[in-house]
Amino acid sequence: MSRPTGAGGYSELEVEELTERISWLIRLRWVAATGVVVTVAMASKLLGVPLAERQLYAITAGLAVYNAALWTISRRLPPNLHSAHLAAFANLQLGVDLLFLTALLHFSGGIENPFFCYYVFHIVIASILLSRRATYALAAIALGLFSLMVMMEGGGSLAHHHLALVGPSVFYRPIYVNVILFVMGTTLGITAFLATSITARLREREGEVVRLSQSLRQHTDELEESYESLARLERSKSVYLYRVAHHLRSPLAALERVLSVVAEGRTGPLPEKAKEMVERSRQRVRDILDLAHDLLALSRAREATPQKDTTVDLAQIAANVVGDFQQAAAAGSLSLEWEVEPGLAPIVGDPESIAEMFENLISNAVKYTPPGGRIGVKVRRIAGEVEISVSDTGIGIREEDLPSIFEEFYRAENARGSGKEGTGLGLSIVQAIAKAHGGEVSVESKVGEGTTFRVTLSAEGWEQV
Repeated sequence: MSRPTGAGGYSELEVEELTERISWLIRLRWVAATGVVVTVAMASKLLGVPLAERQLYAITAGLAVYNAALWTISRRLPPNLHSAHLAAFANLQLGVDLLFLTALLHFSGGIENPFFCYYVFHIVIASILLSRRATYALAAIALGLFSLMVMMEGGGSLAHHHLALVGPSVFYRPIYVNVILFVMGTTLGITAFLATSITARLREREGEVVRLSQSLRQHTDELEESYESLARLERSKSVYLYRVAHHLRSPLAALERVLSVVAEGRTGPLPEKAKEMVERSRQRVRDILDLAHDLLALSRAREATPQKDTTVDLAQIAANVVGDFQQAAAAGSLSLEWEVEPGLAPIVGDPESIAEMFENLISNAVKYTPPGGRIGVKVRRIAGEVEISVSDTGIGIREEDLPSIFEEFYRAENARGSGKEGTGLGLSIVQAIAKAHGGEVSVESKVGEGTTFRVTLSAEGWEQV
């Protein structure tokens, strides 16, 4: 699938990311300038290290003025600027940064200053912003500037500012100087290689994420169109929906796992923009997985036939399901209580379907009850029947919506307006499970006061144990 491209053949996302990284580099430079001022002040005032403070502060002031100019320029860059020009702008900044760093090192000990390792940071930043070739070129420039400073100081062309902090000067030891230059060169080279290799892999993954997101968006839109059309069909169409859900569940679950690996940073750090796209894609996949799960549950509920040799312990199922929702209820500041009539005997039925019924009713109650509300779950025997009730103090259901709430894919207007996601199949599943077990579902509700769902399971055809 083709990607939308901007200037220079880069995708619009890549151009946008490059622009954001340049802004990040400018902000980072403010931090560096502040760090220089603080370090010089602490070294001279607190540690008593004699430094060329006037020169160091002057260089830092020049760095601040230079960065302010870059900030002004970056604010006025045209939105359709060619990507090659953006890369050149970043390259120029990093090259000038190396000059400032070399000047700072010269006036604070030169090769004696342990901060010469900060050249490495520039190479890492270059690998993020620039191409592999440009990063290697910048590493060569860094080594050249450092070597030139050391040689000019050694030859007397530049005055050497001894750093008293390190004791007797090592500047006049040729072996030490040569070793430092060798270590510096190899460090910069290895850093450039590793950083560009990692960055190249990350950029490749970013491209995969972009393509995957676009493909997912296309397939999601197609599925949503199919979903809206199939929602109006009757029993014959539900068979088709079952097949679609069954075949899509495994690849969608695999896709969600892949996206989670990328989002959690296990393939390497992602830019914020790409991370946002991955999270949005994961949410879309989870929404479709929820739909597939509900479709399969609805199909199973319609075809469920309780076996007479299978018993259901309603007390145990209620305890398990309520326990599963206690954390969600607590997170929403809800009180979730349950009560089962003592001595309630097991009944014949399908445990998985009954658990699914409890889950849908309690899930709806938790979802649509505002913080501070109460949810009550009761199981009792009434005149030879078993009644399961789930009550809440939630948003309620309008009277005109009540006749339709058990229809497939139907969601009441205030439920849609609450901002809570749903497939509109939960109550259809509850009703199908109740019918499969010879029972029925009823509802009482008032808007703003709450809702009570009652599932009455008939004893006819059942054998209480």
